[in-house]
Amino acid sequence: MITLATAEGRRRLLREASLSRESSARIRAAMALVILFNMIGVFDIISTHANLSLGTGEEANPVVRAAMDAFGPGWIAAKLFLQGVITVMVLWFPHRIVLAIFSCAIAANTLVVINNFKILHGG
Repeated sequence: MITLATAEGRRRLLREASLSRESSARIRAAMALVILFNMIGVFDIISTHANLSLGTGEEANPVVRAAMDAFGPGWIAAKLFLQGVITVMVLWFPHRIVLAIFSCAIAANTLVVINNFKILHGG
């Protein structure tokens, strides 16, 4: 198990990340996934903002809801910043397990966006 609590764990993580970045297939997969992730993220922002503005929906994610309460319209910048951090992390460590988990997260977020647009259009 890789742990950041020890110097050896941090060295191992750096080694694993470096080896993962040597695979051009993993880099291409990571690039494709982060592009898709960011596109879905923008659609999530658009659909969420539209539903909130029209009063047709509310934010169900308690973390995003807290950001909305704390930052007002700045929640959009906070969400984009978080997307940027995640993008950098995935590109830095495109390990097959990271990419698999990231793919599942993208699929789940895609379902959320589809639901947002259904709500927006009365469906």
